[in-house]
Amino acid sequence: ENVRESDIVGRLGGDEFAVILTQGDREEALEKATTLMRIIESEPLEWNGISIPLRLAFGAYTFQGGDDAGDALAAADRAMYAQKHAQKEVSTR
Repeated sequence: ENVRESDIVGRLGGDEFAVILTQGDREEALEKATTLMRIIESEPLEWNGISIPLRLAFGAYTFQGGDDAGDALAAADRAMYAQKHAQKEVSTR
């Protein structure tokens, strides 16, 4: 309910998911990723009566028509790990 019908959402594996925004630019991708992160983090996961807070990191990449899909995914993955690293630095201060 938080993405457009034209967007594609899928699980890459493990705890990694991708959202492909059609007809979007980098700013829209960052805004959508931030919005989705806030929505997901705002409600803890309930499991066996235990409330588990969720924390997310995301990476955004603007796919160009001639880009290789694997390279695009790798670039988004690098961006996600850079964000995770930045979050760790902030939380240890």
